[in-house]
Amino acid sequence: MGENKENNLKLLKPKIDVVFQSLFSKKNEKITKAFAEAMLEEKVKKITINNDKELFRAKPEDKLGVLDLELDINDTEKVDVEIQLVDRSNIQERLLFYFSKLYYNEVKKGDDYKKAKRVVMVAILDYDLDLTKEIKRMETKWKLREENAKDLVLTDKIEIDIIELSKVRAEYERNKQNKKAQWALFINDPNTKEVKEIMKENEDIEEAVVTVHKMSEDEKMRRLADLREKAIMDEKAIRRKGYEDGQKAGVEAGKAEERKENAKRMKELKMSNEQICQILNITEEELKDLIEE
Repeated sequence: MGENKENNLKLLKPKIDVVFQSLFSKKNEKITKAFAEAMLEEKVKKITINNDKELFRAKPEDKLGVLDLELDINDTEKVDVEIQLVDRSNIQERLLFYFSKLYYNEVKKGDDYKKAKRVVMVAILDYDLDLTKEIKRMETKWKLREENAKDLVLTDKIEIDIIELSKVRAEYERNKQNKKAQWALFINDPNTKEVKEIMKENEDIEEAVVTVHKMSEDEKMRRLADLREKAIMDEKAIRRKGYEDGQKAGVEAGKAEERKENAKRMKELKMSNEQICQILNITEEELKDLIEE
């Protein structure tokens, strides 16, 4: 890949669904296998990439900002990678829903339950999770444990791993050999200096960058990616405005309630309407409404 061409072309971000799904696919099995090995931290001898699965979504809008990669690993594990770009404040319930569908489909009617494969959900979040805000590590792993014996795991067939992209750079700086952090940096944005640094030592990520470079030269793919990124940014903006408007409405409602209580107390103190209106900076009509409510 020519240096000048690389520097002039802004690479598409793999966290955008059309890019992600094209990159991690059957046609790029070597890249997908390397990515899976990094995420699972284990050797992958056999991999089956399912790009044709029916997405399990609770609602139609769930498809926006959720990227999906389903893998069968070594005939023993089912792995589902989800990238959540928009905070809808229900990621825990969402992941449990996806997990339950995957695990349920592993056992056919009449089969021995022991035949069910281990199911691992890998959730990569492009926002801060309130649940783990005190944890500096980029990744948390969740399993079913006994309440008073934390080392006692009910089964090894259930695991949900959550990676927060906002914590990845710090994790990489602590340990630049962490392949999971390397891949997460690449997925977040392959245009960064860190990814260029990683490419010098990680041949799989170098190959992934070359592949994304080719995809970025495709006008149709770039157009699709731009439209998807814009849709995601628009939804984030709408949700942010809704949150801010909700906060503002809450504050105003609180002020109105406080004003009403103050007006009633002043009335009980036999203050005149004129005095109350002056103190609260309201009209006599507004005072009448407050007292009558």
